[in-house]
Amino acid sequence: MEIYKYESNLLSSNMYIIQQDGHAIIIDPFEDLKNDGKKIIDKIILTHEHFDHISGVNYWKTISGAPVLCSKKCAELIIDSSKNMAKYFRSFCKYQTWIQIDEIPEFDKDYVCSADEVFEDNFEFQWEGHKISLFELPGHSIGSIGILIDDTHFFSGDSLIEGVDHESNIPVGSIESWIKISKPRLQSLPDGIMVHPGHFREFLYKSEYINILT
Repeated sequence: MEIYKYESNLLSSNMYIIQQDGHAIIIDPFEDLKNDGKKIIDKIILTHEHFDHISGVNYWKTISGAPVLCSKKCAELIIDSSKNMAKYFRSFCKYQTWIQIDEIPEFDKDYVCSADEVFEDNFEFQWEGHKISLFELPGHSIGSIGILIDDTHFFSGDSLIEGVDHESNIPVGSIESWIKISKPRLQSLPDGIMVHPGHFREFLYKSEYINILT
């Protein structure tokens, strides 16, 4: 299995392409990267509903025909530009605290997209010989999830970023859900797995890191 990371110009959000034997899964797509046509895209998975993590859904869905998979709550929000934050993205960029923005690129403030497959709480499937487990991580946003592959690679979206305090004061975020649901789920992950976050670089997971977060 090969994992490739690409950085968008929207808050430097990360898009991941996971490849195995000519097949691929895309996580949090943006549009700038073009398909080389050498792989079959089987699924598009969203870690959460915020515009900088969904801006390429329509593009990739059109060229690949791959279904979009996300949490039910995420699916309910990406169909509305005021709820996926596209309409307020300029203000959103200024409001967040984890990255400094010098210039915000042009974007579609009316952007919406839709999901084809949804789940609640948790969901597991097999892909090209790999076990992929999805589970809800509400806090940063109501529709946030984590994606665990083979108990060795974890795609955390914005729920876990090295060196960044958990940020749940964004609209539709919830510190109560983070403490009650998401923090225990993250603490149960095995130490030493590789975390691939929604922003910045990957890092090795340590449960003690979760203990210091609010």
